[in-house]
Amino acid sequence: MGSYLSDQELREFIGTLPTRRMAASAIIRDENGRVLTVEPNYKSEWTLPGGTVEAGEDPRSACFREVVEEVGLHLPEGRMLLIMHGLSMGMWGDSVAFLYDGGEIASDTEITVQEEELLSYRWVAPQDLETVLSAGMSQRIRDALKALEQGTVVEHVVDGGKHS
Repeated sequence: MGSYLSDQELREFIGTLPTRRMAASAIIRDENGRVLTVEPNYKSEWTLPGGTVEAGEDPRSACFREVVEEVGLHLPEGRMLLIMHGLSMGMWGDSVAFLYDGGEIASDTEITVQEEELLSYRWVAPQDLETVLSAGMSQRIRDALKALEQGTVVEHVVDGGKHS
């Protein structure tokens, strides 16, 4: 079905539509159930390996591309565990973040931290995630781990910092 708008009018209309930033990260666990976290050099809070979904890229591919770039791990692409809708997130605007299952690796696996963006990495037990991550991110990871066990997918909405 075609548009009743001219190509120029359609382009102008599309230009008025809202945009959302997308990110994707992996939950990588060791044999003790600890989660791999990374310390970025561009913000104070730690995070999971992952990053921005680029134009023309799907979130799963972006996640595992970023894992290779950030920590040097070539992992099987696991399933989506959690999707988070960030609404009115200050200068970031609206966003969507995906958490994928990065699988389990041995804690002594060689990890090569991308020096351009990361300072270090750490394995963290799920009950201790708040020692390096925000409370919201820690809860999302725990919910994603539960979804992994149950074979489900979790959806979170964060509205200007308020969780629902």
